[in-house]
Amino acid sequence: MEAIGQLTGGIAHDFNNILTSVTGYVVLAAERAAAIGEATIARQLEQAQTAAQRARDLISQMLAFARRQRSERRALVLADELRQSAQLLRSTLPSSVQLTTELDRATPPVRGDSVQIEQVLFNLCINARDAIAGAGTVTIGLGTDDVVGVCASCRAPVQGRWVVLAVADSGSGVPPTVRARMFEPFFTTKEVGRGSGMGLAMVHGIVHDHDGHLLVEDRPGGGTRFAVLLPSLAPLASSAPAAPSAKSILSGRVLLVEDEAMVGAFMSELLVGWGLQVTLHADPVAAERLLADPAAPIDLVLTDQTMPGMTGLALAQRARQLRPDLPVLLYTGFGEGLDDTEVMRAGVRAVLRKPVDRTELRSALAAALATGA
Repeated sequence: MEAIGQLTGGIAHDFNNILTSVTGYVVLAAERAAAIGEATIARQLEQAQTAAQRARDLISQMLAFARRQRSERRALVLADELRQSAQLLRSTLPSSVQLTTELDRATPPVRGDSVQIEQVLFNLCINARDAIAGAGTVTIGLGTDDVVGVCASCRAPVQGRWVVLAVADSGSGVPPTVRARMFEPFFTTKEVGRGSGMGLAMVHGIVHDHDGHLLVEDRPGGGTRFAVLLPSLAPLASSAPAAPSAKSILSGRVLLVEDEAMVGAFMSELLVGWGLQVTLHADPVAAERLLADPAAPIDLVLTDQTMPGMTGLALAQRARQLRPDLPVLLYTGFGEGLDDTEVMRAGVRAVLRKPVDRTELRSALAAALATGA
């Protein structure tokens, strides 16, 4: 685990820098395609953006698995998530396996990590594929149900109304001797080299970490149904102000500090397109000197965290000393390593995760420029 942590931590910074530029320029190109009415190109760029977002989520999951970053929980509309995952699954399953979906779009959202939920789905579908020996039917279902039973993995009694994500197969079922142990780590009935025995153990861990449970049922006519029970998330009325319109123009002078040339070029182009005046510095020490010049017009500092010579947080601390009322925004691929108290003391208004989401960045910029001190 420590080796994985060192490896993923070492590559995440460069990987996220690449993704920041890729996703950013894809979005800019998509906006241009929409403006000139190129529907086909816009659709293709949307697919590229979805793929890049999946890459961002995967690197986050690698960091979370290695305990270098906490998994992110948000409200998930599972019908949309499962539809995308099913498309990917269809391309990985043999043509002899018929994959069907029965997704109720009225299913309430759940709070969870989308990558971890996808891991659960993939592990269950791989098990279903093996259970039917590569030929048969696998069905992914989603809905809500009133449940009374016992969790198949933790043996706790379960009752109440749950969001149910189910994977059913047309195989021969699970023998009682296997059912009693199938969630144990490293337990497997597969041949040597065909499985590690960690798939269902990982499913158990993720589901219970989401406050859920698992049911395993024999299907009428043969086969097995794995039901993942997740607590629903009641929709809450949001009191947060609406995000600024993508068409609105921002106004202000931004000091952008980014040592990666590719990311700096994209961020500058993005901010200028929003109406901001941008001064780009690749050297945080040079940016500090600019901040020390009282004649230099600066309304906001936007800085990367990991840079040679000085971190973004250290630069924010210096900005706080030199210009106490100057708002600072920080973006990083290693947000879990920042101490919240130090971030607040440095006057940082927001910490954004790389690759930076344009909507979050624009909202943070608008809020910081509007409120000033």
